[in-house]
Formats: sequence, C-alpha cells, structure tokens
Amino acid sequence: MTYKTLQFGDEIRVVAPSISWLETRKRLADYARAQTRLESLGYKVSFGDNIKQVYQQGTAPAQARADDLNAALADRRVRAILAVTGGWSANEVLPRVDWAAARKDPKPLIGFSDITVLLNAFYAKAGAVQFLGPNFSTLGKMTEWRYTLENFQAALSGRSVELVRSQRWSDHARKIHAGKTWRVLQSGAASARLLGGNLGTFYLLQGTRYCPKFDSPFIFAMEDDAEAGSLTGREVARRFESLLQLPNFRDNLRGLIVGRFETASKVSTKEISEIIRSKDLPKDLPIALGIDFGHTLPILTLPIGGVVKLEVGRRIKIAI
Repeated sequence: MTYKTLQFGDEIRVVAPSISWLETRKRLADYARAQTRLESLGYKVSFGDNIKQVYQQGTAPAQARADDLNAALADRRVRAILAVTGGWSANEVLPRVDWAAARKDPKPLIGFSDITVLLNAFYAKAGAVQFLGPNFSTLGKMTEWRYTLENFQAALSGRSVELVRSQRWSDHARKIHAGKTWRVLQSGAASARLLGGNLGTFYLLQGTRYCPKFDSPFIFAMEDDAEAGSLTGREVARRFESLLQLPNFRDNLRGLIVGRFETASKVSTKEISEIIRSKDLPKDLPIALGIDFGHTLPILTLPIGGVVKLEVGRRIKIAI
C-alpha cells in the first residue's frame, strides 16, 4: 500500500472537510469517547484550526476547510487524517487541495458518506490508499464500538485480515438488530483494487478531473443513505446505472460489495437484489450484500485504492 502504516505514538489529525464540529451535548460526548478510544490504541489526536467554524449550511468556508486539510498534508508529524463527520459539501474542497503535498508525503484519509469524494479523489490524484471507514464522531458511538475500532486499527496498521460480520447493528432509529449473515447474490471470486463508497456522493466525481479511472480491474463498494426516504431504491438504481455507463466501468468491474441500508431507506434485500440483477452484469461477477459499512453501525474500514480479495460462494470471504 502506498502509505506508511500507523505506529504506536503516531499523530492523527481530525479535520472537517464537510460539516463542522457540532457543539451539541450528544456530539460532544461522541467526540470525547472517540478521542479516548484512539488514544487507548496509542495514537496522538490533534485537531484542525478551523473545524469549529460555521459559514453556511453547517460548514466553514471551503478555503478554511482546505487549509486544515493542507496543513495536515504538510505536517510530517501527522500520519493519518480523520474527518470529523460527513455532510454535503466536501467536493468544494477538491480544487483547493495541495496535491503536490499529497503526493510527496502519502498519508491515509479516513471517513465515509460525503468524504467519499475525497477518498477516491486522493487515490486518483495522489495514488495513495485511503480508507472508507468511520468518521471521528462514529468512533464515539456505542453500538458494537469495539468492532468498528478493531477493524479501524487493523486496516491502518496494514495487517492482512479476513473481515467478519458484526453480531449486532443499528441505525438512526437506534433499534438494535441481530446481525444477519452477509448475503450472496452472485458467486465468483476476484482480487483487485477497491473503489467506491457512498453512491450518491461518488457520482459527484463524474466528469471531473478527480474521478478515478476505470481502465484496470477494480471491485466496487457501494452504499447509500436514506435522504431520499422511500425513493432510495430508485435513486440507487439510476445512480448505479450512471456509473455503469462511464467509459470502462462495466468492462473492468470485477466484483460488488454492497453495504447495509438504513431502515428508513425502505431498501430491502429483495429490492437491492432486483436492482442489481436488472443491470445484466456478468453471471460470474461476485456480488455480496449487507456488508458492514454505510450509514449503520458498526462499520468496517476498507482500503480505497488498496487490493481487496473477494470470494462469494458457500460463504463470503473479504480480505484486505
């Protein structure tokens, strides 16, 4: 992987490329737990200068957000960068990133949801592996938090691991569900670099110079939030179709890893299965559903730009 793995005592910089630090009682409790948990692993935690600024729609000005990100890229003491949370406007930062600094000292950025644009852009522009994983605030949540934290540490330390499903999960409804087995949609096997993340965010990269190229084999990870409510399934269908129409996407797609959907999305296993089957993908393309990432808890940490091994058959094996 094109980054230096995290070691005991390394510094993680928390920045806010999307929504700023939220001064609510619940969020402050999450932040405090997140810092404690990261420090329990031996990491140092520092914070960007502008993470509490609010200009509009819950964010700081785009340049202030970029300044914090660029400062973290330039600081040799910082070995990883963690988004405080997701939101809606991380793509405003892209034209302001110091890409030369990102290439000079590759370091992983970690986050999910709106952070998807940065993860894939950093891989495309700097060739560095990034991580689709918990935001800083997510690390302070309570549902199966050890699962989230342990997978975070394993990925950032560069250990080769076979991922396992969580025993329980929850979403914004806060109801705790027993963890279902990961679902097989199509059997097959593949080993390739991973791209993707939040589907509604990833497609913002289309047509920009920050979009990864699809000119070599890749596995695609996809999930979506419940912003569209009961229309989420329709949004997923057309967003995925828009990606399949991009040059080389369909030809070099080697596997699909589909995340778990929030209850509010109304997307059932049956519906997502029907959506994917309607796309006439190759019958030997491995496709796994209900994997532990997306807008539910807990979540895995997956390497964007890193090689993932996917085997879907009598059981599902995902190794990073």
